[in-house]
Amino acid sequence: MSRPRLTADDIRGVYALVPACATPDANSWRATDTVDTDALARLIDKLITDGVHGILLTGSVGESHTLLWEEHQKLIQTAVEVVNRRVPVFVGTTSLNTRETIRKTRYAVEVGADGVMNGTPMYLPLAPADIVQYYRDLAEAVPQAAIMIYHNPHAFRVTLTPALWRELVKIPNVIAAKQGSTDLFNLIPSIRAAGDRVSILVLDHLMYPGMLLGAKGGWSSDVCMGPWPSLRLYEECRHGNWEEAARIAGEMQRGFAEMGLTMEEFQQYQTYWFKLGVDLAGYGKAGPVRPPFVHVPKHIDEATRRYVQNWLSLVEKYRPRQAS
Repeated sequence: MSRPRLTADDIRGVYALVPACATPDANSWRATDTVDTDALARLIDKLITDGVHGILLTGSVGESHTLLWEEHQKLIQTAVEVVNRRVPVFVGTTSLNTRETIRKTRYAVEVGADGVMNGTPMYLPLAPADIVQYYRDLAEAVPQAAIMIYHNPHAFRVTLTPALWRELVKIPNVIAAKQGSTDLFNLIPSIRAAGDRVSILVLDHLMYPGMLLGAKGGWSSDVCMGPWPSLRLYEECRHGNWEEAARIAGEMQRGFAEMGLTMEEFQQYQTYWFKLGVDLAGYGKAGPVRPPFVHVPKHIDEATRRYVQNWLSLVEKYRPRQAS
């Protein structure tokens, strides 16, 4: 029996961006079955046990763009089974066109995903009217799917303005947003434009001040190196302990500053540093990056290792004594 569609009120807390855990041969174009389902299941189960509030799959760091469709299906099935309705699970179904997005979304919902995390087609940037129409068409085609709009200006080459949000929140299926903009001049008025009709999740490092301004939580890839810094920051924000929240957010943000990378480098090599970080931290096993993203400069590798060390120091600081 299917569950009622999620609403904005159901989306709160810290949502984990999970890697498409890979087999050792995944960096070869010859490999055709590269999803390490055992590693994926262990990581998702551990994240839920340790307190994350939701699971996000197959975004950019989740390698949706490098998976074969059969691998994509295998990953979704594994995730839905291991989550077992303990927390909401949203599957990334972004594609290059509306019809393909609808096909992917229908599959995700049919196998038990609670909803989809979906960004606009990225081959060509969409005009504002086409952005609204795209989400209207998706909502009409798959009315049972809860839609989390995936706003990633770097990847999709469009910026969702407050005016666009005022139109998007009128679509009944649209209940949440993974807000990838770090531009506070866009982020703040967008949160206000969405109001209570859509739950905005911001980058976990920005839960302070995001939640002070109306965001309902955060999304995080860092939690796959150990979730406790992000979970602690969320709780401080949730309880209005803004001075403590500002301090923790500053500790988290310091790690990015110490990487010494430009934002362009950070985003260009994001899948590599994310998966290496998970493996170095030992919280999960992400495995290699899939082609064509296989060559990484030495300074990116070194920066990743600095970032991991900062995060692990926060994991040690905020890990509950009884936690794994």
